[in-house]
Amino acid sequence: MTSQEILFDCRRHADRGVLEVVPCIDGTPLTDLVDQFEMNAGMQPAGDAYGGLIPQFFRFGPLEDHFHGRSTGDGAQDARARL
Repeated sequence: MTSQEILFDCRRHADRGVLEVVPCIDGTPLTDLVDQFEMNAGMQPAGDAYGGLIPQFFRFGPLEDHFHGRSTGDGAQDARARL
């Protein structure tokens, strides 16, 4: 039985010198789950196409607001208020 736990893995890219944040579901990176889904569905191209967020390049406000759906990052109203 899975725990349905969401964690964030922070990885340093030695070749780029930047930090990447990847969501993990029950210990499996979300990028791997998406890759597996696309390959199982026969999508082309599929696999190894996604990465995490790189905070150094992220320009949409605080990441915690992004992950909680509280900010559009462009100064517009709260994302939940637009629904």
